[in-house]
Amino acid sequence: MFVFLNNVGMVELTLLTLLGLVIGSFVSLITYRIPRGLGFISGRSFCDLCKEKLAWYDNIPLVSFLRYRGKSRCCSKKISIRYPLIELATAIGFVFLYPNFVLILLFLLTFSILIIDVEHQIIPDELSWLVLFLGLLSPITYTLYPSLFAGFLSALVLLFIHLITKGRGMGLGDVKLAIALGLWLTVDQSLIWLMTAFIIGGIVSVFLLLLRQAKLKTKIAFGPFLIIAFWIILLT
Repeated sequence: MFVFLNNVGMVELTLLTLLGLVIGSFVSLITYRIPRGLGFISGRSFCDLCKEKLAWYDNIPLVSFLRYRGKSRCCSKKISIRYPLIELATAIGFVFLYPNFVLILLFLLTFSILIIDVEHQIIPDELSWLVLFLGLLSPITYTLYPSLFAGFLSALVLLFIHLITKGRGMGLGDVKLAIALGLWLTVDQSLIWLMTAFIIGGIVSVFLLLLRQAKLKTKIAFGPFLIIAFWIILLT
């Protein structure tokens, strides 16, 4: 999957990186608009600070961030580091997974879910269903159809936690996401996946408590841990 990195030329690598940054700009857009109920298919992008419509050359925040030293071109207010970081992460993922466009699309969907869940503690159903449909249509999962059971098994585990904690320990969004992601894994992988997600979640929670960034009753989104663990298992 990643052999091309040894043979690709600098021109191709540069073009891939630029394309990844452009796609990252779209990821920034949808992760900002979907939780707020805003449309993203039509309508021009606007500055979050002053609401002025952006020119086409402003639609790659990383470039604008570097060019204007972290400030918005239209109002000179400080740009959130959120946007260039999302673009940079998207570009890295795009280059790393190329030329497997199925996994690139899967990465874009799961990365968008991760961002939204971290920022708003919600997992949009439409994104989870897209992950599910991509898995059903993808040649990558053709040999894994017998293990569709893995997705439902993973979801049942999380649903059980949701029910016994009355929604405080696990959200239904996590349950739906587990069905979608489980389609990409075998039964054995799905068990390791859930264990890995809980381990990562536990470690992060302990660090947040030690750093006093969270309390024992603080709600922490579990979707990001599911997604991080999923990619660890999928790529190893």
